[in-house]
Amino acid sequence: MVAWRFIRRYLLLGFLMSGFVYAAIYFSTNEVFQAQVNTNPVRRHKQQEPAFPWEAKDALVGPNKPLEQHIVQRAVMADDSKEDKERSEVKQRQQKHQESQEKEEAAQEPVDFMAAQAEIQKERQRVLSETCSRHPELKRGNLNMYTQRHLYVHEKHKILYCFVPKIGCSNWKRVLMVLSGMKPNTDGITSDEAHFHNGMKRLSGLNREEQRVRLDTYTKFIFARHPFVRILSAYRNKYADINVYKKDTYFHIFSKKIMKKYRKNPSEVDLKTGENITWHEWVQYLTDPQERNGFDDHWQEIYQMCSPCKIHYDYIGKLETVADDAEYMLKSLELDDKVSYPARANSHPTNSSQTYDKFFGELTLDKLKQLWNVYNLDFELFGYPKPDFL
Repeated sequence: MVAWRFIRRYLLLGFLMSGFVYAAIYFSTNEVFQAQVNTNPVRRHKQQEPAFPWEAKDALVGPNKPLEQHIVQRAVMADDSKEDKERSEVKQRQQKHQESQEKEEAAQEPVDFMAAQAEIQKERQRVLSETCSRHPELKRGNLNMYTQRHLYVHEKHKILYCFVPKIGCSNWKRVLMVLSGMKPNTDGITSDEAHFHNGMKRLSGLNREEQRVRLDTYTKFIFARHPFVRILSAYRNKYADINVYKKDTYFHIFSKKIMKKYRKNPSEVDLKTGENITWHEWVQYLTDPQERNGFDDHWQEIYQMCSPCKIHYDYIGKLETVADDAEYMLKSLELDDKVSYPARANSHPTNSSQTYDKFFGELTLDKLKQLWNVYNLDFELFGYPKPDFL
């Protein structure tokens, strides 16, 4: 009886609990499934976080592969940065190059001709003076007759010119002839006229007092030339050129002596004519100590003819720069409106650097040293550097 009542009570309670749970579930699920579903796409603000993780910029998902685009974008930015750096470096280099060009152009700007030439003359005077101080023997004694004969006296404009053969002296004689009024211009003045009919007197023709006055008051000038180039020019002009040689018989005296003294087994024709002496025979003659006192003016040392340590020359020119040197001197003396140094057409150059190298390249070092000993003072006095092959 008691068990039946217990079962009936709990069955009723279980039934009521089941109904309550069923009702709760029914009403809750019915509200969810009856809710309206919005099928429109979600609108997001541009700066709103992406709705799904795979839409993130760094995700390697989707047909457009935004991560790859990002990597490419970064690479492009890196390339742009590199190009900007390269452009900057190029611009800097261009700027430096332009500044360098401007400096070079500034350095190459025309300098006042007369001022520049005055500095050149000052340097040549300095070199000459210092060399004379190193060789005091060149200052001793009176002016010898040899130098007096080489000084032309131009009275009209008070000029003394020490002429040295093979250093453009023919043209300077033409210039002085024009300044003297003998000729209207240098054109047409032949070599014979310039050398033998120039109408100029020499210092040796004056008495001592007249010499002193002119040496003290007249403008004095001299021209030099590379000593080795000069002796090569003398050889090629006077001896290697057979046509010139045959016309000027004076030089046969030297060539016949050279043939007899230095040629092995000379023929009768060699001894009689003296034609075609060789360069090596010529150098043997020049380096023979016994022959130096008998040198002709065309290969005699310049200092022996013009005594530059005893005479103060106001202008020291060089054949290598004769155009500028002549223009400067004539302008300084205010004579450039009366005459100019003849054009190169009136000159007869016999040497070139290739010719020089060829002839001196044939000589032994011993012979080159002997030649240097003969002409080294001319090198020093007039500022010519010692040749590289010595």
